[in-house]
Amino acid sequence: MRGLAIILCGLWAAPVAAQATYSDGVSGQEAAALVAGAMTAARVPSVIVSPPIRPFPACSITPTVAPLQGNWSTAEIRCDGDTPWVRAMRTGAPTIRTTLSAQPDHQPTDSPMVVGLTRSLTKGEMITASDITLLPRGTHAPTDLFGTVEEVIGRRMKVTLGAEQILQTRHLEPAWIVHAGTPLMLEVTTGPITVSAAAEALENGRYGDVIALKNLGSQQIVRGIVVGENRVSLRPNI
Repeated sequence: MRGLAIILCGLWAAPVAAQATYSDGVSGQEAAALVAGAMTAARVPSVIVSPPIRPFPACSITPTVAPLQGNWSTAEIRCDGDTPWVRAMRTGAPTIRTTLSAQPDHQPTDSPMVVGLTRSLTKGEMITASDITLLPRGTHAPTDLFGTVEEVIGRRMKVTLGAEQILQTRHLEPAWIVHAGTPLMLEVTTGPITVSAAAEALENGRYGDVIALKNLGSQQIVRGIVVGENRVSLRPNI
């Protein structure tokens, strides 16, 4: 009885591990740790998961991790908190060819596969991994199609489209690399000298677009050219 009391006291005194919080965003290292932990739990052969360069958005709960389309070569990180989001992340695990279970027996195994919908999506909806699959490309299919699911996850529908429909570029909103309201790096170039400053995007932008932004140092509204993900260049002739 004395031994049991000692054990119970020891358990009561043991510190409780603090639950991870992601209110300031999910860093690259945290994302890599989440993916590595999920792969270990799924008994996937050990791989070194490289952390993404840029952090993921904040999440009010711990994000969940699952294989994208059942394949651990790419992991899907999902936040189902107050502000939901989904991201795809390469893991370095061996790639397993994705096939469609309902594919006819006469369909050649090397037939080109393109991204299609598993359910109907309405205009403005964001595409998640569960909404899409790979479908055989028809012989008379248009050319503006997507060959990998990573190209469309996180993008929004420009139109309403039914299940089993193949996605085309015209069906989706533009792939913005700068989003309104997000911080970005403003590069001011004068001759051979380039100076960087913190700024905030006031408009969405694709590569090469001219958008409005606010210099957070001077609070001045200026216009610049999108030159990369969350990077805008300010040039005198704009």
